[in-house]
Amino acid sequence: MTPKRPQKILAEHSSERLEDRAEEAEKLYLAAVSGGGASHVRVKGTPGAGLSELLRQTYDRLFTEQRFVIPFYFALRREDGTAVDAARRFVYEFLLQAIAFRRNDPKLIAASPDVRELKKLAPLPDVDWVKAISEAIESDDRSLRSAIASPLRAATEAGLRVCVIADDLHNAAVIEDGSLVIDRLAKLAASDRSTILLASRRSFDIPQPSERTFLIDRPTVKAAVQIADQAAREYQVEITESVRDLIVAATDRRPGFIRSIISASRDSGFDLTSYRNAARIYSGELTDGAIARSMRGELGDHPGLAAALGSAIAANAPFKVAALGERLGITGDELRRVSDQLAASEIIDVAVETATISNDLVLRDFLSLADGRTTRAAAAASIALRFLRNSPSLMAREYRRAAAVGLSDLLSAFDGREIPRGAIDYRLFRDRYKGISDAEIRTQLPADADLFSLPQIVQSSALADFAPQFSDQIEPERAVAGVGFADRSYRTDDEIVWIAAELDSKLEADPGLVREWIVRLDEAAAQAGFANHRVWLVTPEGFSPGALELLTERGGIGSSRRQLGFLRAILQGEAADASASEYELVIPIGDETELIAVHAVEEVARRAEFPAKAINQIKTALVEACINAGEHSLSPDGKIYLKFTSFDDRLVLTVSNRGLRLADKVRETAPENEPSADTRRGWGLGLMRNLMDDVRVESVDDGTRIVMTKLRSL
Repeated sequence: MTPKRPQKILAEHSSERLEDRAEEAEKLYLAAVSGGGASHVRVKGTPGAGLSELLRQTYDRLFTEQRFVIPFYFALRREDGTAVDAARRFVYEFLLQAIAFRRNDPKLIAASPDVRELKKLAPLPDVDWVKAISEAIESDDRSLRSAIASPLRAATEAGLRVCVIADDLHNAAVIEDGSLVIDRLAKLAASDRSTILLASRRSFDIPQPSERTFLIDRPTVKAAVQIADQAAREYQVEITESVRDLIVAATDRRPGFIRSIISASRDSGFDLTSYRNAARIYSGELTDGAIARSMRGELGDHPGLAAALGSAIAANAPFKVAALGERLGITGDELRRVSDQLAASEIIDVAVETATISNDLVLRDFLSLADGRTTRAAAAASIALRFLRNSPSLMAREYRRAAAVGLSDLLSAFDGREIPRGAIDYRLFRDRYKGISDAEIRTQLPADADLFSLPQIVQSSALADFAPQFSDQIEPERAVAGVGFADRSYRTDDEIVWIAAELDSKLEADPGLVREWIVRLDEAAAQAGFANHRVWLVTPEGFSPGALELLTERGGIGSSRRQLGFLRAILQGEAADASASEYELVIPIGDETELIAVHAVEEVARRAEFPAKAINQIKTALVEACINAGEHSLSPDGKIYLKFTSFDDRLVLTVSNRGLRLADKVRETAPENEPSADTRRGWGLGLMRNLMDDVRVESVDDGTRIVMTKLRSL
């Protein structure tokens, strides 16, 4: 049976328009209907990503498709003024939506009857709780606590669950005591009868811890193109692929703005078959269309604000928040309210007392027209001309973005493991692998004994997000910074930032190009306040010997595009030798259970045709590793996790345990970070290293992993 398609109740668009974002919509629906294992769900949205529409669509689907969860959508407004005013509207809108849901009558929501009428419309099973809540409204009950608890009271008395979808919570920054509203909403999650979705702009901080977090970003380029194509069909507008791609790029993939431009094309009579027509429509939208109205709504109603911010764009430099207050004639709480509003809406980025304008393309275009010194016609002409001037460079940037190697995703996958050095270090790759086929490299890389320790990257983002002054020097996707630790020790001294940049060079990059970019990236690191950083450069064809020497001198590393294919495969677990066989075993600590592991590894080694002497060495090393895990870890689960991986030329033993990490124990007993020779632990590690060809001790999040390799003599 085909599920019933939700009707439009609160949503502005039909659900068909979200088919390109079906995965995000499904995640939100599942979180709302069941909590997804969490009763407090945090939803963050990028400006222009269409989060509110996705949430309203979620509400409509909850209303249409099920009857056991009462859905409630509430958007906090700047016009609410105070927390108490917001709470009173909260109670009324809940009562309205709950009765409409219980009656299965969505038209009631649009009718907006008053409270007395609502009491008469309540179904008989709900009369008691409806009466209690409505009387609180009519008696002017100004208790914030009881007002926001009303959904929970209704759900309890109706024997159902309730899902509260609280949207636009970043507006709490500009209403009196707005944080109290968020605090009371979060407390509803303590009940097993409620699921709370707290949604706001991504930069807005909600201090209450959430059990699950979603980030709703703007659609991918591919999805944005589908949105544009769908809108063109709906509005019956002729559009070429080149103009469609330009509109997607110029709007920075904002679904609402894409549709606004295509809708305006229909209304204006200009088709979208040329850049010139696109410029005309875009300028009209920015000066007096739906996009302009949206931007004015984001800025609020403070006179002179747009013109003041526009002057900062013209100067292309940061400004003091106090200077903005002086220009607007406001100080103290009023200035804080305005700056908080702008920051929460992601119009400005504030660092201490200094601010910069967001890099949002449409926002910057809109603000640049707000000086009020020109007529509307002159402003429209100005933006149309600039749109046409910038179109070639904008599309060139998009083409380069599409061709970028994905440095941010790569850095995010760095997890502190050791990898074959040839996958990242061009010097070794050039000497050992250049000139042989990809298939041969994939075969040889896993057996390479030269290893490279990756950092443990916690978060990666565009370098311009850390150093805004760098934003005009390279596309965001081609220069990124990854923040983390040099290894899994998680010590302050080991904190590091990897700065990765993708450079253009037809041949191997020369020392001049490398020197120029090292200086540039060092300056960006200084702007961002990075105390310890390492430069990683990537070029299509690698680096000349002189360039490699310069990178080595500066502590950097260089890779070719070809290497990144092998690196990505390793990080995704796709580089394992096809001939490898894996065996996994879990044993309890104590009672000489390591002997069970010894029997197992002996059988694996015999099948791999290791000689008797090597098998005995493997067994002894394994016993030492198991004893080490049992004696020093204080393991909470009392288990040792074993994996034996047999390759054509080697056997790899991995011994893991939870508990105290060996590296931390070593630091406790040896202040100089070296294990003492007379300790059992140091003796055992030394024995393992003597018996095996390679031994690596790796700290993981909650314990230690020892990886031992024994080569098979041919």
